[in-house]
Amino acid sequence: MARLPDRFDLWVRKARECSDPARQVDYVLGALSALTHWYFFDIGTKQNPRPSEVEIENHWYILVFSDIARIEEIVEIGPPPVISIPTPAAMAWCVERKTQGCAGLLVNPGDFAAVVPLSQLEVFHDEWSRQQISRASGFWMPNLTTEEEDFWQEHGI
Repeated sequence: MARLPDRFDLWVRKARECSDPARQVDYVLGALSALTHWYFFDIGTKQNPRPSEVEIENHWYILVFSDIARIEEIVEIGPPPVISIPTPAAMAWCVERKTQGCAGLLVNPGDFAAVVPLSQLEVFHDEWSRQQISRASGFWMPNLTTEEEDFWQEHGI
């Protein structure tokens, strides 16, 4: 039975409507960064987990899934072995795979698959990390007058 598209699928569909391929990847990366966790099908052992990989045009890509149900669709064994990593750590971990020759990510293989080159993930991760740090450094108070805003800026808050 065909699965109904979820929110992530709709984001990928929206990305495909964009004419600029670089922007398409940005849409997909934005959707990935909105997830709480990234999921990987584990082909390793309990002591040494290893995410599944696929070769596309003589380059290897890490398979990334937006949820566990995606893995269950592909793998027809009982509950599949899954690696679940919080998004910030998963993004950093995938970027580190560049030194091992990884070319990118294949996200949700199937009808709504997306390929993300590791070079674009690396740039996105750097920018995203800087934004996360700057967001954690303060707060915003709505409806302040300019004098009140100046006061808070002067005092470094």
